[in-house]
Amino acid sequence: MNPWFGLDRLAFFLIRIFLRLCTRANALPGNVDDLQLAPNTPVVYVLRERSASDAAAADQSARRLGLSSALGGLTLGQTRLRHSYFQLYRRQFGNRRQRSPISPPRLEKLVAALRETPGADVQLVPVSVFWGRRPEKESSFWRLLFSDNWSPAGFIKKFFIIVTQGRQLYVQFSRPMSLRKLVDECETDEQAVRKASRILRVHFRRQKEAAIGPDLSHRRTLVNTVVDDPSVQAVIEEESRNQGVSKDKLEAKARSYAMEIAADYSHTVIRSLELFLNWVWNRLYGGIRLYNMDNLTKVAGDHEVIYVPCHRSHIDYLLLSFVVFRNGLVPPHIAAGINLNLPVVGTILRRGGAFFMRRSFRDNPLYASVFSEYLHTITARGFSIEYFVEGGRSRSGRMLKPRTGMLAMTLRSFLRDSRKPIAFVPVYIGYEKVIESGSYIGELHGEKKQKESIFGLMKSLSVLRSYFGQVHVNFGEPIKLVDYLDQHHHNWRNESLGSTENPPWFKHVVNELGQDVVESINAAAVANPINLLSLALLASPKHTMDIGQLHQQLSLYIDLLKLAPYSDTAALGCTDAQEIIDYGLDNDFLIRIKHQLGDVVTTDQKSALQMAYVRNNSLHLFVLPGLVCSLVMNAREIRMDVLQNMVRLLYPFLRNEYFLHWDEGDELSQAVEEVASVLERCKLVRRQGDSLMGAALHTHEADMLNHLGKTVLPSLERYYLTIRLLVQRGSGILTADQLGELAHQTAQRLSLLYEFNSPEFFDKVVIKHFISQLYSTGLVTPDDNGQLNFDSKLEALDDEARRILSADISDAIQRVTRLQG
Repeated sequence: MNPWFGLDRLAFFLIRIFLRLCTRANALPGNVDDLQLAPNTPVVYVLRERSASDAAAADQSARRLGLSSALGGLTLGQTRLRHSYFQLYRRQFGNRRQRSPISPPRLEKLVAALRETPGADVQLVPVSVFWGRRPEKESSFWRLLFSDNWSPAGFIKKFFIIVTQGRQLYVQFSRPMSLRKLVDECETDEQAVRKASRILRVHFRRQKEAAIGPDLSHRRTLVNTVVDDPSVQAVIEEESRNQGVSKDKLEAKARSYAMEIAADYSHTVIRSLELFLNWVWNRLYGGIRLYNMDNLTKVAGDHEVIYVPCHRSHIDYLLLSFVVFRNGLVPPHIAAGINLNLPVVGTILRRGGAFFMRRSFRDNPLYASVFSEYLHTITARGFSIEYFVEGGRSRSGRMLKPRTGMLAMTLRSFLRDSRKPIAFVPVYIGYEKVIESGSYIGELHGEKKQKESIFGLMKSLSVLRSYFGQVHVNFGEPIKLVDYLDQHHHNWRNESLGSTENPPWFKHVVNELGQDVVESINAAAVANPINLLSLALLASPKHTMDIGQLHQQLSLYIDLLKLAPYSDTAALGCTDAQEIIDYGLDNDFLIRIKHQLGDVVTTDQKSALQMAYVRNNSLHLFVLPGLVCSLVMNAREIRMDVLQNMVRLLYPFLRNEYFLHWDEGDELSQAVEEVASVLERCKLVRRQGDSLMGAALHTHEADMLNHLGKTVLPSLERYYLTIRLLVQRGSGILTADQLGELAHQTAQRLSLLYEFNSPEFFDKVVIKHFISQLYSTGLVTPDDNGQLNFDSKLEALDDEARRILSADISDAIQRVTRLQG
C-alpha cells in the first residue's frame, strides 16, 4: 500500500507547515466567481496524482480563495468521507517513470451515495498543480532540473521539487462538473465511475499539455514510427522498383531523412533557453508588448494550436516561443529551414523544438513522404506547431504571398485524423527596428543573400551592443479548422483521405485558407510609434518635418485608427502624438534641429531606409485612407458614388498587394464611408450634397490630406508604370517575365532620377504579383507563346490611372517609359 495513503491529520498538519515555509502558490482563477460554483452544493476536489503535498497545496489555495477545505470531511446521506478530494493516478513503484490509473474509492462512494439520495448533487472541481511553471521567476539551472514534467516524482525528488520550486507553485482550479448529471446518464454505478474518471483524465491531460506540452517519446522511437508507417513503406517499395535499389538501403535513407528532420524536444533546454533569451531581450529591446493574448488562451485548452506568424526576422522563432512559454503555455514545435541546422546551433534549436525542412523536396518523393508523415505524427499527438506561411523572411517589410505547402500537409493530416480540433492562431510581430535591416536593404539593391554560417553568427553578436526599441506581438482571431471546413466544404466528414490523396476541392480550400491566414495576420497589425513616425517622415521632402506639422499628422493617424479601425484585432501602440515624438527623440529614431521659427525633426539617409522597412509593416492600415485622400486631392471635388466606384476599380490590385481583409461589396463601401467621416471630422474634407470637397489649397488641412494621400502613391505609380509599358509596347509583344524585368528596370531608373521611393518601389516580387493580378482579373491573357494580349479594357485603365496621379508624377512616368522604348 502507498505509504502516503494512511496519513492522519497530524501528518497533513506538518506538511502544511512545511509548504507554508517553502511555497508561494499562484492560484487561478483570481476571482472565485469565474468558477461558477453552485451555492449550497458540496464541492469535492479532483487531483491528478496521489500526492500528499499536492493535496495540501490544493487545500491551501482553496482556503485562500474562500472555498471549502479539501482536507475537510463531507457527509452525503449516510455516507461520510474523511477528506473532500480524490486522485486519479498512483505511481508504480516497480517502474519509477510510470503511473497507473485507479478507480478512486471516494468517487465510488460518492456515486453510490447519490443513487441513494435523489435530488442531491456534488460538484467535482479539477485542480491542476504545477511546480515550476512560473518561468519568469526561475533563476538557476539547478531549479530548472526540478521543474514539472510528465514523469511521476518519488518522495525524494518531490522533496527537492518543493524546496527548489515551491515559490513557483501554480494551482489551477477548473469549472465544476456535476456528478449528479453523470449518475443520471449511466445505468450502473461502475459505468458512472468509469465515465467520470475518463472525462477527468482527458481534462488533466489537456491542462498539462497546454502547460508543459505533450508527453514526449524518445526521438528514435518517433523516427521508427514514421519510417514504419504504411505510406512511407509504400514509397520505399515504389522507389525500389523504379531505381533498382534495395529496400534496406532506401529504408536507411528514409531513417536518415527522419533523423535530419525530427526535433529532439527537451524541457530542460527550453527552460535554459528562457533564462538566456530573457537576458538577450533585455539587451536588445526596451520591452515586449503583448496584445489580445486571450485570443490564444481561449483555444489553447481544447485545440491543437498552429501558430502562423508573419516572418520579419530570424528572431521571430525564438521570440514567439519565449512569449508563449512566459504565459504558461508549452512552446511550439517550429518548422525551420535546413540552413539553420548549423553545428552546435542546430542541436540547441532542435532540442528547443525546431524540426528542419529542406527548401524544396518536390523531386524527392521519399523525403516528401517522410516529412509529411513526421508532420502528421506530431500533429496527431497533439503538439503545438509553428510555421511561416510566407515561406521566408520579408525583405521589404510587407506581407508576402502565402506558400501553402505546410498548410496543405496540416489539412491533409487533420482529414486523416481529426480527433483533436486544430486552431490556426495568426500572430503579428512588429519591430521598431529590425536586426537584419542592413542586409535587407542590400538585397533589395541587388546584393547576394549571405548564407548562414557559424562565422556569420559570431559576427552578428555585435548587435548586442545596439538598441532596437520595443517589440509588439499581437494574437489575431483564431481560425478553427472544423468551422472553416464546414463553411468551405461541408461534406468533408464523409470523405476518407489517404496520406497523399488530394480530392478536387482540396487545392481551392488550401489556397483560400492561405489567403485568409495572411489577411488575418495583417488584421492583427500594431501601429507602433516608429511605424507612425516613419509613415509621416518618409512622405515628406528630405524626410524632414516641422515638429508642429508632425504632431498634427500623427494625431490624424491616431484618429483614423481609433474612429475607423482597420479591424477588431488591430492595435495602436501609443495614443498620444506628443508621446510618440518624445519616444522617437529619446531613442534616437529622430533628430531634432533647433530653429528660431520652430524646431524641425529629421532622420539620416541610413535610418530612413531602415524606417521604410518598419513603415511597411503596418502600411496596409492606411492604404484605404490614403487612396480616399489621393482621389479627393486630385479631383478637388468628387461625388461619393464616383469615389466608391474608383475605390472598387483599384481595390483588387491593392488587396492583392497588401492583403487587405474587406470583401469587395458592402464591407468595402462601409469602410470607405467611415474613412470619409473621420476626414470630415478632422476638417480635411467637407460634404456638399452627395459630394466630398477637399480642404482649401495652401492650408494645413490640405497639406495633411496630400500627405496622407502619398501613402498609396508608390503603388499607384507602380501600377501605372507597368500598365503604361505594356500598352506602349502593344498587345502580343511582351511575355510576363519580360514585362516584369522591364518594369523593374524602369521603376529603378525612376527612383534614381526623381528620388520617388525606397527600394521596395522596384521590388521584383511586388511587380510580379501585380502582373499575376492582371491575369486573374482578365485584363491580360497569355497566348500559346506566353506573350501577353490585352484589349481596350486595359487601355481604359491606363487612361484612368493617368487621371488619378498628379500631372508631375504622370509626366515623369511618361518620360521614363518613353526612354525605355
